[in-house]
Amino acid sequence: MLNKNVLMVFSLAFFAIGCTHTPTNADLDNSAHTDAIAQKADFVSPLLSDSFDKDYSAISNSNQLIWHHIENKLELTKLYDHPRVVLQKHKFLNDSDYLDIVTKRSEPFIHFILSEIENRQMPAELAILPIIESGYHPRARSRAKAEGLWQIMPYTAKDLGLKRSVGYDGRHDVYASTSAALDYLAQMYKKFDGDWLLALAAYNAGPQRVKRALKNASARDENVYWGLRLPRETREYVPKILALCAIIKDKEFSSTLLHPIEDAPYLAIIELSKRISPAKLIQTAAVNESEIKLLNPAIRNLSTPIPAGYHLMVPKRDAEFLALAIDNMQEAPQPSWAKHKINRGESLSSIARRYGTTIRALREANNMHSNTIVAGRSLVIPLKQTHSTEVVPASAKTKSPVVETISTIDVPYIYVVAMGDSFWKIANRNNTTVQRLFEINGRSADQPLQPGETILVD
Repeated sequence: MLNKNVLMVFSLAFFAIGCTHTPTNADLDNSAHTDAIAQKADFVSPLLSDSFDKDYSAISNSNQLIWHHIENKLELTKLYDHPRVVLQKHKFLNDSDYLDIVTKRSEPFIHFILSEIENRQMPAELAILPIIESGYHPRARSRAKAEGLWQIMPYTAKDLGLKRSVGYDGRHDVYASTSAALDYLAQMYKKFDGDWLLALAAYNAGPQRVKRALKNASARDENVYWGLRLPRETREYVPKILALCAIIKDKEFSSTLLHPIEDAPYLAIIELSKRISPAKLIQTAAVNESEIKLLNPAIRNLSTPIPAGYHLMVPKRDAEFLALAIDNMQEAPQPSWAKHKINRGESLSSIARRYGTTIRALREANNMHSNTIVAGRSLVIPLKQTHSTEVVPASAKTKSPVVETISTIDVPYIYVVAMGDSFWKIANRNNTTVQRLFEINGRSADQPLQPGETILVD
């Protein structure tokens, strides 16, 4: 009998599918989408891990392909002949290499997303949304600061309950972000009176932009979307989704141009009953580290314990064994963090050496995309100590300042500063005070915030 830790093993062939993109609270325009046709991706998307390559020769029966399963569940087919959809379809067909790459990348996750959509009775077309949003990569990052499989903006992540803390960004968590994105799509569908085209447009451009376009429209009927004055990106966004669905509906195209994905579940999900170290789990169970990291992109540092309640995605073949291994593991100690104020002349490598950690660990803990640091700002330092209230790096050869240890119980969130933000606005939005923000970030009123920088918020 499967261990109690296994929340669910997707053993059925699922039908409906889901996808999304979320704007900010301020409804800022988000140009962070894939230009699938020109292949000028507006996001950073690492290649699929080589460890996931497998033999597809066993998929001999065309009825076993997931694309044919989706084909039978498409609901918006009457829209596939619209000229704007046909135009995008022809562009996709002229770029078969792109179609193969993005559909291959969807393989680890598409059945999970299918099951979530089926449970919500949403149209299968939504499963294609992550292709347009992120190329189906859960660590994709846009120029507009949208991240993850569903390209969710920082403000929206907070509204949807996606946590962003030291070493963790819920937008990269496939389980959590999929639930949040589908919640948002359901909200847009309801807001726009059951019109999926308007819901998708709102996902891309924001509901206020779509409302303004509707207000200026000459008439409101079932085809209102096609006549709305919207940004060019949004005018192409919905047709791109429908065009890919039209390709899936054509068996000749789906069988030859799309990567062959078996219509069977790949994932199982284990809901953790205690805090564990993913590094120790991988070592104990002798499972493929690359595969675990691929399936759980929100886990940035394998040495940092992940909390009870986390939904760990694992290969279905290993689920029972991993659940048993987790049950036999001791609960990991609560992680500890410190704050370091960057001094002039310091580099990320020198700070890493000083604290006995790595550049990679520092970048992951601080949600950094490069090694660039700025004097006067602060870094979160992952520590091995869990009991000390003061930390003096053991590796320091010169006298080092005392470093304040951040609470191991209430770990602060990493907040990405957006245009127009101020300490006062952030404090009010997060139920804290400006003085507290100054304290935990080592800042003062004469150090204004810069869009794109990260600060701590508790």
